[in-house]
Amino acid sequence: MHPFCYRGIREGQDSETLRKIVMLNIFLFLGAILLLIMGIVALAQDAHLLGIADFLASSVLFAHLGYLHHTGNEPVASRFGVATLFLFFCYLFLIGGVHTTSFMWLYTFPLFSLYLLGLPRGMWTTLLLFSFCTGFLFFDLFSDNINVYSKDFAIRFIPSYLLVSVLAFLVEHSRAASRNALIDKQQLLAGTINELQEKEKELEEARNQLERRVALRTAELEEANEHLRIEMEERKWAQQERLRLESELLRSEKMELLGRLAGGVAHDLNNVLSGIVSYPDLLLHRLPPDSDMRGPLQNIRRAGTRAAVIVQDLLTLARRGITAREKVQLNDVINAHLQSPEFINLQKNYPDITLETKLAADLQTLSGSPVHLEKAVMNLLINSYEAIENQGSISITTENKYVDTPIKGYDTTVPGNYVVLTISDTGMGIPEDNLAKIFEPFYTSKIMGRSGTGLGMTVVWGTVKDHEGYLDVKSVPNNGTTITVFLPALMKEEDATQAANITPPAHKQGEGQTILLVDDDTEQRLLGKSILTILGYRIETVASGEEAVAFLKKRAAELVLLDMIMEPGMDGLDTYRQILAVRPDQKVIIVSGYSETNRIKKAMELGVHSYVKKPYGMEELNTMIQNVLAD
Repeated sequence: MHPFCYRGIREGQDSETLRKIVMLNIFLFLGAILLLIMGIVALAQDAHLLGIADFLASSVLFAHLGYLHHTGNEPVASRFGVATLFLFFCYLFLIGGVHTTSFMWLYTFPLFSLYLLGLPRGMWTTLLLFSFCTGFLFFDLFSDNINVYSKDFAIRFIPSYLLVSVLAFLVEHSRAASRNALIDKQQLLAGTINELQEKEKELEEARNQLERRVALRTAELEEANEHLRIEMEERKWAQQERLRLESELLRSEKMELLGRLAGGVAHDLNNVLSGIVSYPDLLLHRLPPDSDMRGPLQNIRRAGTRAAVIVQDLLTLARRGITAREKVQLNDVINAHLQSPEFINLQKNYPDITLETKLAADLQTLSGSPVHLEKAVMNLLINSYEAIENQGSISITTENKYVDTPIKGYDTTVPGNYVVLTISDTGMGIPEDNLAKIFEPFYTSKIMGRSGTGLGMTVVWGTVKDHEGYLDVKSVPNNGTTITVFLPALMKEEDATQAANITPPAHKQGEGQTILLVDDDTEQRLLGKSILTILGYRIETVASGEEAVAFLKKRAAELVLLDMIMEPGMDGLDTYRQILAVRPDQKVIIVSGYSETNRIKKAMELGVHSYVKKPYGMEELNTMIQNVLAD
């Protein structure tokens, strides 16, 4: 029965049409069977005319059902079905088939017609049947020749039929409204889907364009790489020394790029650090020696000074060569790193790895940068930890050693006393083919997903070389790696102790000299004015080079503190040139985040008396000013 109910369904028909087809199939089939049974009963009761009419009506319904199954044309089938039902009910009413309670069958007509034909046509068809039945009923009641229905039947039929029609209208109207709302939502959803599909097409087109661009760029890079490979092959005949120099030049250029990148942010960083370093100086100057605030302020100042050293060291490392050196005890550097949060976190990530330290008690002192040395130790330890897959061990050893034979990988080795750092691990080791690559910039063999940029060993190599030391690497695949660092020891040890608490410096006060402070940063101007006012100078501040030149055209100043980097407008060098045109004998001190730039060197060549690095302390700045004013 189920497949039979869905006969006549065609692809693309909506849900409303499908429901109408199912209903037509059911009621046409049931109506045809019922009429067939009624015809047989009528013939059995000798009502031949009625039996033939039932058979004819049943045949019409079967033919209608066959048409629906064959064509699937629901609108025509619905209209034909309603028309057939209309004629059948008219026929029944004419012959008196609708009597007693049998007129209840007639009440199904409003439901069928309204549902199958819709509200307007259904109501007209329902009213047409009502008009026919009512007209025949009145004619029957007032005619002496026809006496089919009684007055009691008319009283029950007319209001009940109207009531059923109204209820059928309300039901269909509610259903149609719900269906229209559903259709609106479906259309809205369809519109949204279409918009999403359009967006998807646009996204797909953008992705295709991106892939084409990437493919084009990849082809260009492959072509460039091919040209580079050919060029490298053509230069294989060159002498070994020339290749070494070219490699050194390439590395210098890379470091210069890093220096430019770091230099771009050094100015702003040093402006921020100036407040951290200098404001504690101002407060320490005003606090009594026994104040409880001196310790925290000294800690703030030391932290700011350390941050400033880090900035300067990063710039120095990027440009090669360590300019700020101090006496360093390598054991202290190692112990400080082993107690740092970075190393503690590293150990937490590798709980199955044990670390052993054997540090010589009488280790000699170095001359260099503790920040760079700690970074070198950190990078070596990180590589050792990551080289061990599961369980293993790492050892750190320091010792004094006199070296008088060449170290592997170096043509010459300066004989002398060295501090030797050895870091060994039981990791996977380094293949022999990769040993020569580990110090190349951006080379890395780390597993995808682990941290690392490929610069760790490059930094180690640069740090050792800047300390005039040497590196020796020994590794066996699956049997660990040992890296030995040779750093030259100081020839003479100087005993020096540093007081635990810093007392406020005894500054030589100024005598009211006028100092013009030129800086584009408001905070730096306020900070400098506060420091110089305490030191006994009369301060004037301007925010640009143009304002400084205009000031000096009107008034004189014993000294100009001139910031090197100012935006927008003239920088320190251009401003100094304009100042020389106005006042050729003007004393000027350049203030800069880092000093080793061509423009600062040009300013020094033009006659700038000195320069002071940001961030500067009160004592340092005062000493510089006193020296320049006394010159």
